[in-house]
Amino acid sequence: MKKSLLVGLSLALAALGYAQTIDGKPEVRDEILQRLSSTIENAAFIPGTDFKKWEEFLKTERPKIDAAKNDDEFKAAVNEALQKFGFSHIVLATPRDANIRNTGQTVGIGVSSQPSPDGNGRIIIRVVEKSPASDAGLEPGDTMLEIDGKKITPTTVLTGENGSKVKLKIRKADGKLFEYTITRRPFSTVRKDEFRMLNDSTGYLKVNTFDQAYDPKAIDGFMDQAMKAKNLVVDLRFNGGGSVFNLLHLAGYFVDPKLKLGFMLDRNSVTQFKKEEKRDPKELAELTPFANTMIMTPRKEDNLYKGNLIILINAGTGSASEIFTAAMRDLYGKKTVDKDGKVVVDMSNLSCTVIGSKSAGAVLFSTFTSATNGFALQIPVADYLTPSSERLEGHPIDPDVTAEDPKILLPTAPDKAIEAALAIAERIHLRDTRVIGK
Repeated sequence: MKKSLLVGLSLALAALGYAQTIDGKPEVRDEILQRLSSTIENAAFIPGTDFKKWEEFLKTERPKIDAAKNDDEFKAAVNEALQKFGFSHIVLATPRDANIRNTGQTVGIGVSSQPSPDGNGRIIIRVVEKSPASDAGLEPGDTMLEIDGKKITPTTVLTGENGSKVKLKIRKADGKLFEYTITRRPFSTVRKDEFRMLNDSTGYLKVNTFDQAYDPKAIDGFMDQAMKAKNLVVDLRFNGGGSVFNLLHLAGYFVDPKLKLGFMLDRNSVTQFKKEEKRDPKELAELTPFANTMIMTPRKEDNLYKGNLIILINAGTGSASEIFTAAMRDLYGKKTVDKDGKVVVDMSNLSCTVIGSKSAGAVLFSTFTSATNGFALQIPVADYLTPSSERLEGHPIDPDVTAEDPKILLPTAPDKAIEAALAIAERIHLRDTRVIGK
């Protein structure tokens, strides 16, 4: 028996209660662990997984958990225990993590960085717009050498309390040295999606997340522009996923809404299978007749994009982004027929190409729940199979064309994936020209 998409899978955090740190408070630590045990054993679900093993994993890591001096150390120790399950989407978040996700804001200076190639400091690869770092004049390509008079290492922490000051020694791209004193304050972590034309025939849509920062109205506007492009590059690199509903919103622009975007295999799927088959399932594909079918946001036929689709992925492409990629690979450029066999949509002349590097292989439906004291626990509640019944959890998507990310992710670095996408688009154009010429 099929049923509708679970409402709780938007991954939105519920009210998490009053936040308390575990610092020097063993009673807070114990409250959180008790809630974790109850939630994991009673609410978490993946077909074939024994969540009662949690107590065994917890016991193994308990010395580290008890030795944790602050929230971040506690989170790290608990997550080591959770990782023993061997799958994604089971993670403890601190009150600070939960606040960032809920508000789209954090406190700091507003930079992303990587270890410098020469091993000396960290090179800034992104400066957040309207952040303290941006206001101070820091730029991508600057290298942070020292913080408060101490050398910066790969493990140096830049975060701190709101209003606290940090002194940075910076080496500019031309080698000149400067010192900056920056005051930490709240800033937005939201990255805006974008659309632009790469050339006269190829559009580029960057979707940073399917989580709470996803803006359907902005995507609608971008897709209105994209409809005019013969080719469209959808960049999902570093898009870790998010809401099922946002995924369905974007997918609705590319395939007929009557098509199945895949299969959600939850507790009810297994229950119904056992009820009708009188046995346990031997493989996940047996559950698909009993699965929740992912129904896309319905769209009029004239709102479907009808050009060649190119999707960019990398190791940061996870969850909902992987579902989109795999489903488009299975479904895009196919004929859709009605019950009488009449072709409703014919896009069989169109192609879908995946470019980049292997995806994360982290695809489970999950939800967030309170772990008390402001902490939150993400737990899986269902597995996923693609329209062709392939499992993505633990099985990263292989691109059709490999294009590795640059070692240093500066905005000025050559983008091999986009270069490959433009080459693919040109090849398609030449192919179509030859066909028309015949």
